[in-house]
Amino acid sequence: MSTSGRTEPLEEVVDDTSAVFAATISKVLGARLRGHRIHRDMSGVELARAAGISGAMLSKIESAERIPSLPVLAALASALGMEVGDLFGSSAGLSDPVVVRRNHPEAVLAHHENPHVQIEQLGVMELPELQVRLLRMRAPEGCKQMKPVQFDGFWIDHVIQGELVMCIGEREYHLCAGDSMTYRGEVPHYGRFPAGATELLVVQGWINTPAQRRVKLDGTLLRPGQR
Repeated sequence: MSTSGRTEPLEEVVDDTSAVFAATISKVLGARLRGHRIHRDMSGVELARAAGISGAMLSKIESAERIPSLPVLAALASALGMEVGDLFGSSAGLSDPVVVRRNHPEAVLAHHENPHVQIEQLGVMELPELQVRLLRMRAPEGCKQMKPVQFDGFWIDHVIQGELVMCIGEREYHLCAGDSMTYRGEVPHYGRFPAGATELLVVQGWINTPAQRRVKLDGTLLRPGQR
C-alpha cells in the first residue's frame, strides 16, 4: 500500500526492480567485456569472429543494449582466454598491479594507417564509464605524418623528443619537446612530424556512457611550467 492509499501491484515492483538490475548487469558486463578485449589488443571484429557471433551483436553487448545468453557469454570468455566468471570480476583483468619494465612494453600495437610509427602499450585500465591506455609512440626520421582519425574519446599527448604538429579540424598546434596537449577524439585529427624522429607519451581514453559523451573536452595546449 503506498502512502497515497493507492494499491501498487506487486508484479510492477518486481518487474521494475528486475529491469534496473538487468540494466546494471548489462552495463557492467558490457564495459568489462570491452575492457578485456582492449587489454588483449583485439578489435571487435576479431573477438566477434573468435566467439562465433556477429559484430553487431558484440557491439550491442558492449554498449549495454543487449544481455548475452550463457552460451554466448561462454564463447566470448573462451575467445578472450578466460572463464565466464572473470567477465564479472575485476576490471580488465587488472585486479593486481601490473608493472611494465623499461624496454619491455605490455604490447606493441600495429598502426594500420602508418606502419612506420611504433606504438607500445605501457598500461591499460577499464572503468565502468571509461577505458584508458598509456602508450609510447615513436615516429622515425622520414616519417612525415599519420592519416586523420576520429573516435569517441580523448587524447593527452606529451612530446618527449622532436616536434609534433597536431592538426585538429582546421586548426594546427605546434608542440616541442616538453609540451603537452589534451583534445577530444570526435574531431578529425592527425599528427605531422616536421623535425625528424619524434617520441610521444600518450594517454588515450574511450568514453562509454551517453552522459560522458556529452562532456566537453576542449583542446588545451600546455607549455612546460604553465599552470
